Amino acid sequence: MMTTHLYPGMGAKGSMYPEPWRKLDYVQIHDWPRWHGESSIAEIARRLIDEHEIMAGDRVIGTSLGGVVGCEVANMIELEELVLVGGAICPSEINSLLKLLHPLVDVTPIHWLQFSSGKIPHELSAMFSDSDPDFMRHMCKAIFSWEGLRSEVPLTRIHGRKDCVISPPEDVDVLIDGGHLIAMTHADEVLAHIL
Repeated sequence: MMTTHLYPGMGAKGSMYPEPWRKLDYVQIHDWPRWHGESSIAEIARRLIDEHEIMAGDRVIGTSLGGVVGCEVANMIELEELVLVGGAICPSEINSLLKLLHPLVDVTPIHWLQFSSGKIPHELSAMFSDSDPDFMRHMCKAIFSWEGLRSEVPLTRIHGRKDCVISPPEDVDVLIDGGHLIAMTHADEVLAHIL
């Protein structure tokens, strides 16, 4: 029986997938595990496969970093399907300004950003304020040294037309009138293309 594994974006938790996502059969909505020193996308993907028992024939749905790690899971095991919701299949799809700024991640005051964002009464900013800054720092660097999706996995790409983090790719399957967080803001519309 196919299990669907959902992975959030960087700095987010599984709660970024609101109630409509629970309509999926045999769904497991995951948080990121506590960081144990992983410094590559491959290391975190291997850990998720082991700890979350992702099996050949399962489906992975990922948003942003969750999609990147989902691609790497697909490189390692034969998935039934990979669904990217505002995700990238290679580093070149990520906003060029973020690529230029990512070397500064070691000097970025992530704790201060977390403290500041925690003051904003919004579910996502609260998630970000609780996230492990070391995990975020290492994943920011890891994304840009990642080789990208190499698997021939069946792939569905759902993207926000106004996404400023990962611009809509040319091979997008579904384009929704939203931004980078369409998994939260347009959950019903996204799910209509998955169910």
